[in-house]
This record gives sequence, structure tokens and C-alpha cells, in this order.
Amino acid sequence: VEASFVIAACENMINERAVVPGDVLTAANGKTIEVINTDAEGRLTMADALVYVDKELGCQKIIELSTLTGACMVSLGSAIAGLWTSNDDLAREIEVISSSTGEKVWRMPLEKEYEEQ
Repeated sequence: VEASFVIAACENMINERAVVPGDVLTAANGKTIEVINTDAEGRLTMADALVYVDKELGCQKIIELSTLTGACMVSLGSAIAGLWTSNDDLAREIEVISSSTGEKVWRMPLEKEYEEQ
């Protein structure tokens, strides 16, 4: 088994290059992203890291772990991680591993309506 680990890290600093609402950034995959919330630097960095992992490393499965979803902690608490995937087989695989390790996960909904956001 080959496993690759990528750490997408960024600084959250105020300076003359700071991102401001209304800025439009271009992600690594060429998609443009309008900044609405200036607390998004981690999500933007993560998006580029996921593009890198997908295109450059050619992984069969990508598992992203982050602390970017504070709302998830509000709903699930600190003892359960949110699990987002549209792949039912991968979800079952992670749930089995979760059960055997005691690291709890709860699968979150990924409705088609969310894809446009």
C-alpha cells in the first residue's frame, strides 16, 4: 500500500496582500473563486491541495482531514468526525475502520442541490 500525505498550510495574516471580500482568486484547477468570507484561506489552500493530490499524485482514494468545519463540531461535538463522500463503498470502508479503531464518524448529507454552491 502506498500512502501519500499532503499538508496544506497557510498563514492568516493582515498585510497589504490580504484577501478582501470581492477578490476573485484562481484555483489550481483553473476555477475562479469569489471571496465572500475572509476566513476562507484554509479552505482555499485545501482546495488547491486536493487538486494537486488528484492531478499530480493520481491517488485512487483521497481522504481529507481538516478542522475547517467548525459548524460540524457544533452539530457532532468533539468526539465524532463528519464524513462527507458520495462514494458509498468508501463510506462503508471508513465506517468499518472507524468502528474497529473507536474513532467515531457520522456520514453527512451531500445533496445534489449542494453541488451548485
